[in-house]
Amino acid sequence: MKKNFMGWIFLDKPIGMSSNLALQKVRKIFENCKAGYIGTLDPLASGFLPIALGKATKTIKYLENFTKEYIFTIKWGLKTTTGDLEGDTLSINNKYPSQSLINDKIKFFSGLTFQKPHRFSSKKINGVRAYELARKKKNFTLKKNKINIYKFTLLKQLSKDKTLFYVKCSPGTYIRSLAEDMAEIMGTYGTLISLRRTGFGDLNKKLISLDYLSSLVHSDERIKVVKPINLVFNNVNEIVLDKAEFDHILNGRSIKTRKDFMLGKHKKNKDLIIAKFEDKIVAIGSYINENFYPKKLLRNL
Repeated sequence: MKKNFMGWIFLDKPIGMSSNLALQKVRKIFENCKAGYIGTLDPLASGFLPIALGKATKTIKYLENFTKEYIFTIKWGLKTTTGDLEGDTLSINNKYPSQSLINDKIKFFSGLTFQKPHRFSSKKINGVRAYELARKKKNFTLKKNKINIYKFTLLKQLSKDKTLFYVKCSPGTYIRSLAEDMAEIMGTYGTLISLRRTGFGDLNKKLISLDYLSSLVHSDERIKVVKPINLVFNNVNEIVLDKAEFDHILNGRSIKTRKDFMLGKHKKNKDLIIAKFEDKIVAIGSYINENFYPKKLLRNL
């Protein structure tokens, strides 16, 4: 009998594979169940790719504002069409910034700032990915986005022309653009030659490889590696339902919250509430005038 998989896989996406191909491989392992991912990684990038299985796909949009963490390498003195090693070389020079100069300039990129997405980014223009338009040599304009760089650190000077960095940033931050902008402010060129996502919000950083998933022969083994939906909502207010309230929720009706529901425990997510029944998340909704209004149902009994 086909298993009802529901939850999250925190995949360690390998280099050389698109995010969509990684998703399809995971789907095949989990008996072609419904699945989706958030936070596209380029084929040359590796690391943290959260994949939702089954009804957990309904919670994907609640991860859209999660911060991201990356470790990446910039090669100085090189400019390519794509901002990474996939593109054609546009310019080369021998201007390699010193470690002290790099540390001095990093501060200009910390905090709130504006960034123009790269032409070869996954940013959509009228429903079409920017990189698709760029490959067809179409003319288009990308607007600057407001981003937040929470932490930006030089980890190691690998050689005179290569530097390793760590960054924690808001969603919508393009690392290849960051590399090029860093180089420009120091009067040289810069190209991203390695990129690994190491963190995604507060989600568990213990990732699982495709090879390991493929080695799991029995469905019970696969179920054990699926992380519960609850992990995505560690910092969200919750309300525990009794049977009568649960029945109301299933019919799409709001319920009056009880005194034991303490709104404000997690101040960052006051507009988002999860409802639990029998220790499982059954609905996601909002809190208005002491009432809980369900928006997404995750379980039907």
